[in-house]
Amino acid sequence: MQARESQRQDKRARILEAAVRVFADRGFFSATVAEIARAAGVADGTIYLYFKGKDDLLLQLFEEKMAELTASAQQALSEETDAPARLKRFIVHHFQAVEKNPELAAVLIVEVRQSAQALRPAEKARLTAYLDLIAEVVRGGQDRGELAASISPSVVKRAIFGALDELALGWLRSGRRASLKKTAAEVAEWFVRGLRPSNEGSKGGNSP
Repeated sequence: MQARESQRQDKRARILEAAVRVFADRGFFSATVAEIARAAGVADGTIYLYFKGKDDLLLQLFEEKMAELTASAQQALSEETDAPARLKRFIVHHFQAVEKNPELAAVLIVEVRQSAQALRPAEKARLTAYLDLIAEVVRGGQDRGELAASISPSVVKRAIFGALDELALGWLRSGRRASLKKTAAEVAEWFVRGLRPSNEGSKGGNSP
């Protein structure tokens, strides 16, 4: 029984990974279930044993990969001790994830963006949970006096994520020629400097 369930989960994972490759290469609207099945090494009808169709496949892919990204980001944040360091770590971690798996990033950023209206409450909740990691860091930093009390955690999380999303999209569309490592360091420094209490921000310098 366990072996059968393990095989089932393995096949489902293969389909999801194949969908990432096909969606990234062909685009969601041009891709077909048959192409995904061939890439996964399964019969066309097998896809429908796990997913209702191409739309459902994309939505479940988004939900699961966002859950994984959120979990890995939480782990990275737990390794830092103060809000400025945590914000920098979040930004670096986000770009590392994009650079490590550009095909998945292309699907999550480009294909899901074009299909954003189709997102169900569950998928929207996954994205919200990821953005809320930023808001939690900001609130904690405000409580400890590390970040300006006047800033809105809700606004900050959207501003940071919006900037990261746009920069990652530009990197993907430019052919991934440059490394995102330098971009991550620069963006992290800009945001953290702007979010510090004004008396610290006026001191200048690049101290963390």
